[in-house]
Amino acid sequence: MSEQENIKAAHAFFDAWNAGDLSRSESFEAEGFAAEGPGAGGPMNKEQNRMYLQNFLTAFPGSKFEVWLTVAQGDYVVTHWKSVGTHAGPLHSPSGAAIPPTGKSVTLMGSTTSQVKNGKITHSWTFWDMASLLGQLGLLPPM
Repeated sequence: MSEQENIKAAHAFFDAWNAGDLSRSESFEAEGFAAEGPGAGGPMNKEQNRMYLQNFLTAFPGSKFEVWLTVAQGDYVVTHWKSVGTHAGPLHSPSGAAIPPTGKSVTLMGSTTSQVKNGKITHSWTFWDMASLLGQLGLLPPM
């Protein structure tokens, strides 16, 4: 596949999120897909990743991603992004406890590296600062 086709697969997640419909990115996920991200206990399969993402979409309904930079090389696509939203729903922590809505707006910067084979994402690694999120929600003392 071309790097442009790999970019299309990597951007499918952001398009799905911004539409509020995570299922829109499923056609770009390979069988055996794995994802890793902050707060997850380890690599997640498709179903676990969908639950992980839905937790954030529920907590920040209507939040949007803006991709600032995309770099593709071979089977890898790196996206640098900004996400903005308001904490309007419960946010479940890895321990299962729920953080009630604070009504606070948050802005997160992060990056996602996607490995793409035959037009489908086989593995993704997402990095963003959990302490920044908790601080913006007022759950950590100012640094």
